[in-house]
Amino acid sequence: MKILTKKIFLHLAIISTLISCIGDPTPPDGVIDVNTMAKILADIHLTEAKVNRLSFQAYDSTRVVYLEFERRIMAKYKVDTANYKASYRFYVQNPELMVKVYEETLNILDEKKKNKQIKTD
Repeated sequence: MKILTKKIFLHLAIISTLISCIGDPTPPDGVIDVNTMAKILADIHLTEAKVNRLSFQAYDSTRVVYLEFERRIMAKYKVDTANYKASYRFYVQNPELMVKVYEETLNILDEKKKNKQIKTD
């Protein structure tokens, strides 16, 4: 019985190793593409920085302002919050794709900085 269990475990380990080496998974329908997701994340990170600099006394005020900015970002890219969250979950579960998203996000932020669209003060 122990040998059978070891063989099953060994086969499962081999199969899971092979599956993990297959490459980038294909995103399911409705997932925001890498480039759009990177643009959204760049805008979200800039918005978070902007809201943090506003220095509101109450957390509630900060939250209300951030949610309004977030709503505008989603409208700009014609994405609803549920779709954004589902897409974000997909990318988090696929680290190799998330790395691509954040590489593009950093490129976007660098480009904005070069074009002086971001204040670094």
